[in-house]
Amino acid sequence: MPGQASTIERGRYTDVEYLQFRAPRWIEVARTVAGILTWPVVWPLAMLSRTSDMLFRTVSELLSLLPYVVGVVVRAEFYRFALARCGRNVVIELGVVFIYRDISIGDNVTINRYSVIHHCDIGSYALVGEHSVLLSGSRQHDIDRTDIPMALQRGRKKRIAIGDDCWIGAHAVVMEDVGRGAIVGAGAIVTKPVGELMIVAGNPARPIRRRGEPAPATDPR
Repeated sequence: MPGQASTIERGRYTDVEYLQFRAPRWIEVARTVAGILTWPVVWPLAMLSRTSDMLFRTVSELLSLLPYVVGVVVRAEFYRFALARCGRNVVIELGVVFIYRDISIGDNVTINRYSVIHHCDIGSYALVGEHSVLLSGSRQHDIDRTDIPMALQRGRKKRIAIGDDCWIGAHAVVMEDVGRGAIVGAGAIVTKPVGELMIVAGNPARPIRRRGEPAPATDPR
């Protein structure tokens, strides 16, 4: 959920408290109650979605269109029942689509607007920025043969993992595992595994430094 700040000034950073992780007790209770009220609708949809990837994706795209407060509650409850695992305090924003049912999500996760998730395990306290794409590896289509179109050749897919406490920047494309505590810069294209606590950026993504080390003078973030 968006943060609360007193006044945002141009050219200056202002401290923000993110409501998802520091919400007043009454908001937590209200969200829990609202979630339970959605069960008569989302539970049958989730059970139906478990029978077919096609049905699952159809419902996922439909629910992705629900606006903010209603959508956050409905999507969290639906995916609790429909995915392999969806933990507590998960915020899935407008336009987010899950392609497959075997996705797992930890606790205290934010997946921001218009992200697309393929075969992936997402750890706890992960932050996925807007318009990010988490792909099932980098070999979606075979390309070696030239006598037939690539679309008619077989492809290969694998599960990737986003570790606990990761931050995937906006518009990033991730095709390999991202280790615990790592950061993927905005717009980065991850084609190789990212180690724990590493900050990577660029296309293809390259290591910048480890978290906890001094930042260089030209930190791309």
